Amino acid sequence: MHRPRGEAGPAQVPALGKGLDVVELLASSPDGLAMNEIADRLGRTMGEIYRIVLYLADRGYVQQDVAGRYGLTLRLFELSHRFEPTERLISLALPLMESLSRRAEQSCHLAVLNGDSILVLASVPSPRPAGYSVRTGAIFPALATSSGVVIAAFLPQDRLDLLVNPAPSNEAASFIARVAAARRLGFETIESVLVNGVINSSVPVFGRGGILAALSMGYVNQAGDSMPLKDAIEAIRDTAARISAAMGSSLAPNPG
Repeated sequence: MHRPRGEAGPAQVPALGKGLDVVELLASSPDGLAMNEIADRLGRTMGEIYRIVLYLADRGYVQQDVAGRYGLTLRLFELSHRFEPTERLISLALPLMESLSRRAEQSCHLAVLNGDSILVLASVPSPRPAGYSVRTGAIFPALATSSGVVIAAFLPQDRLDLLVNPAPSNEAASFIARVAAARRLGFETIESVLVNGVINSSVPVFGRGGILAALSMGYVNQAGDSMPLKDAIEAIRDTAARISAAMGSSLAPNPG
């Protein structure tokens, strides 16, 4: 869990803490920030921030654009793919996701919980000339996505509380209601609040230790012989079950 800046921890390393503060700030600033903006938002002096940002840039974690603003590179994303469980999940899931995309003629993506956000680990576009897809590496608020809902539905209660408690009460209540429904059904299908005409279907993916990820499809009803939504939902549930089995899970969501 992220510890608020300045709060005492069991073993403080000030320089490392400042560097992580910069990384976390830039992760939530897609347009980048100027050096003085970084210092202001973190409540630090320019002298404190200057050397840290330059060091992060030298190590390849941060880069400066032509306007002088700093943003994250894909270095952290690359490192996450070297982590064996993540690499194994992606390598096992991708062939099954590609098969699902071909059969359903829809895009699909695999996402994991990362703090209070959802990180897309892998994405397969629709084979049709036009369609909807989510890019690999995209990050969304967990409480605003179907992926977040179905992952939360199978989290231990203490982790669910940590995810939900910081949210405003009305947002938390709506999310908890969706979580309860997803836990009961074993999946969620709902109209996208971000893209008109897209129906999101998300299904949990399990490993030996419990919930690992969510497999999601952005269903678009197109002219021609596209797979009906009901059949597409069954196809994505079957694919998620196959990925879970490949990851060594004996768990499965309720049959619905």
